[in-house]
Amino acid sequence: MADTAISLETVVSRNEDVLFSEVADGMSLMDIESGKYYHFDQTGARIWKQIDGAMAVSALCDGLQKEFDVDAETCRADTLEFLNELSGLDMLVIQQ
Repeated sequence: MADTAISLETVVSRNEDVLFSEVADGMSLMDIESGKYYHFDQTGARIWKQIDGAMAVSALCDGLQKEFDVDAETCRADTLEFLNELSGLDMLVIQQ
């Protein structure tokens, strides 16, 4: 498991060992290495889709804030919480 906390300056990308597919209510994912399945709601699915290649968390938050019409503080806090959970599941590649 990853133990590095993600901040706005962190650059993240998807772990290539995670397969994903859009479904009606979000997205289903499977970690090939562990064999575990996960389900994201539509917001989590949108975040996952945005991380297409290496991306700074601050840039990700800027885009999400505009797309979801949410205030910057809430968007950053919620996105960082979600990304840190993904990191703890080894679903992200972290570049400091």
